[in-house]
Amino acid sequence: MGHGDARRYPPNRRLTWERLQRGWSREELVTQVTASMRAHGDGESGLTAHTVRRWESGQRWPEPRFRKHLVLLFGLPASELGLLTAEELENQPCGAAVVDSAARDNALGAMVSAELRRLLMSDGAGFGRQQFLRAALAAGLSPFLASVTVDRADAAWHNPGSTRDPRAVEAYESVTASQRSLYWRTPADTMWDATRGHLRLGLTLLGQATIHQDGGADPLARAVAETALLAARIAFFDLGSPAVATRCFEQAESAVEHAGDHRLAAAIAAHRAFVPGFAGDAVAAQRHLDVAQAHARFGAGPNLSAWIHCVTAEVHARTGQGSTARDRIRQAQHALGTNGTDPDWLDFFSPARLAAFAGNAELLAGRREAAARWLDQSLADLDPQADKQRAVVLLDLAAAHAPTDADHAVTLAHQACDMLDDHPYSAAVERIPAVHRALAGTPAGVELVDRTRALCLPSVAAER
Repeated sequence: MGHGDARRYPPNRRLTWERLQRGWSREELVTQVTASMRAHGDGESGLTAHTVRRWESGQRWPEPRFRKHLVLLFGLPASELGLLTAEELENQPCGAAVVDSAARDNALGAMVSAELRRLLMSDGAGFGRQQFLRAALAAGLSPFLASVTVDRADAAWHNPGSTRDPRAVEAYESVTASQRSLYWRTPADTMWDATRGHLRLGLTLLGQATIHQDGGADPLARAVAETALLAARIAFFDLGSPAVATRCFEQAESAVEHAGDHRLAAAIAAHRAFVPGFAGDAVAAQRHLDVAQAHARFGAGPNLSAWIHCVTAEVHARTGQGSTARDRIRQAQHALGTNGTDPDWLDFFSPARLAAFAGNAELLAGRREAAARWLDQSLADLDPQADKQRAVVLLDLAAAHAPTDADHAVTLAHQACDMLDDHPYSAAVERIPAVHRALAGTPAGVELVDRTRALCLPSVAAER
């Protein structure tokens, strides 16, 4: 790196994060700043994406005329966007730093309280000690550890000024990892209760006044974000409740902002795109996909990159953009061959699942033979514990075969129904109408209607 490119200031991660949270590339930020300057009569900007990169990397400080418009665009004070120099910060009135810190803590506390009231029961009072203990035990904690953990949470909740206990943070991370594994083999309603209880505990711990001090990633916020993401996945994919899932996604987004974890932020945004994507809202889905792609530029490994391409392919296929879905699958295949590492929490994607995404995209585009080839490959390679995904693939495969081999299609659909009896999964049940339509007017189709009527899904506890 030449002398002219040497870093003169700390990297401005806050500015980078706020840009990414809006799904903007550096070029798009330039466009936004330029438009703002024109609208306010401040002339042409002369700004380039290269200059924005230098702001974010610490090679250059934004000039005052640009700072004004960054504040306007993001709706945040200059100090919170990392736009003030050390000398400028010295002009802060005495006591203002304490006020700012208190305001940040109050904002986090308000977010915690609001989420607890809204997501986990009215006024935070409906989820008592016994319910939490049952949820903690379902999550895999020993009775002793569950009791100790809830005692710590109660103390933190009633004494918000207490110091965050690092042992509690480690215990919380451990349960988060356990729930990640338990998700694949635990009934959805039980898992929902456990995850909801664990999320409540995480929000309680985050609500303590003492925040992570070293300026790096906050491990507790990261674990809370992962837990909220798991809750959102259960609500949407397992229990079929997009409204509850959306509230969980919002909580995950709030927590991951405190964590500063780009890979997890990308996963949350891409998962959230499924909600409008399944509803046929291409514009809303694309906003979330843009955010996911923006975060993915910061260290996404091969599996995460490939999975985001696959999510984009499915959303495009569901929203009338099937012509681009194949391109996205090809990009996903390419991404799997790239270098890099993926986080431990990325256990919901593999080459077998890529094949399932590809098969579904081909099926939605009406290319049934190509769909069947991909789906057969997925079935052959799926991991033994992937019964939820296997039910989805079997139903897609049934829809692919129905026009040419109704008997085989019904056999596949019955296999899926047998799995759904043991592991109810809304994302698979959502596939059944397509099989019914493909078999309409056949004796096999009538038989399948009777079989699928017997299926039922557990409801989301928050909606009972």
